[in-house]
Amino acid sequence: CKRWCRVVANPGFLARFGPRAPHVGDYHTDQGGQPLFVPSSPVAVDGRRFSLDFLPDSGSWDIADSVCEPLTGLYQGIIWLGVFRRRLGAFLLDGDDADRRVSMSNFRVLAAFDRTTACIFSTGSDGGWRLVSSAITGDIELPSTLGPENFVGRANGTIYWGIEGSDTDVLVLDESTAEFSTATLPEALWWPSHKGISRVVGGEDGVLRVIRLINNELKVFARRRPDSDDDDEWSLEMQLRLPEATLGLPGREESFFQQEAMIVSANTRYVLLTPSEETWLFSVELDTMRVERNHERNKYAGAAHPYKLPWPPALADPSRERGQD
Repeated sequence: CKRWCRVVANPGFLARFGPRAPHVGDYHTDQGGQPLFVPSSPVAVDGRRFSLDFLPDSGSWDIADSVCEPLTGLYQGIIWLGVFRRRLGAFLLDGDDADRRVSMSNFRVLAAFDRTTACIFSTGSDGGWRLVSSAITGDIELPSTLGPENFVGRANGTIYWGIEGSDTDVLVLDESTAEFSTATLPEALWWPSHKGISRVVGGEDGVLRVIRLINNELKVFARRRPDSDDDDEWSLEMQLRLPEATLGLPGREESFFQQEAMIVSANTRYVLLTPSEETWLFSVELDTMRVERNHERNKYAGAAHPYKLPWPPALADPSRERGQD
């Protein structure tokens, strides 16, 4: 009945009881070419349907986040704020209308420009860019050279940048308020030089996870209570010795792992890594710690941007497809 359909389509009901939006694949940026789509299951998903060749000058785009609908070919251009030349990153957020799913008419973009300034773009007749400034207090000295290369992850409504030279502190941006602040991680989890060895990821279970490389050992730390500041709330969830775990994989050389390996990218599902001696990409599944070498995603040495189908799905009207007499 129509009343039941309205109940099960309500975002609050879906968040508590409903299935999650299906993950169908990831977009990768190939060097010198347009973004490529790698399906999660080539047998079940036709990757050609998710091509971005409908975008003007599609070969010149870098993916910041998903801001178009590849299945319908719809996209929206956004005028960039030219006064800000340097940016920390741009991120897609849910729209202002919480009762509607994200679509081309209901989304926001959060752009972080420096240590204290962010802007939010909203759709709609009264939308556009809105400037948000933050006053960060405390004894932490933030470097003026902070850039997108310091980005270490996005999890549970918060975006993280590492602060080079700091043992425990990270710069954080709250997605709901667009305000910057700093956070402290336990010394056992972080390191003064975080580039290539640390990532912060979240999950639908609300758990905050820190992925670390320590002497070529991949460790995953988890905090079950994201709102807690107690160091004891962190626990070692999984660990894996990379030199031993990669033995026997195609292309594995004895000279690998004499130096610390590097994290190329990471998300809630897997970590993409390479030895420092040579670009030899392999991935580790976070739920099983299984090592993969021949997976299609291991061909691209860059960040992976997941794509999920819109949920709840929009059901087509059969009479419209047949045509009205």
